[in-house]
Amino acid sequence: MNKVRIIGLLFLLVGIAIRFVLKNDTMDFISGLLVGLGIGLTIVGRISIKK
Repeated sequence: MNKVRIIGLLFLLVGIAIRFVLKNDTMDFISGLLVGLGIGLTIVGRISIKK
């Protein structure tokens, strides 16, 4: 597993944990962003900017 996929899994786990620990509308939004970013990084597994 490369670093980007590990970071994606961490974002996913933190996003899920925030949802259950903190009860706030803003935290739900941040949780959704982290879960979405985590799923994207886990599936893609790389970050590249093509010029």
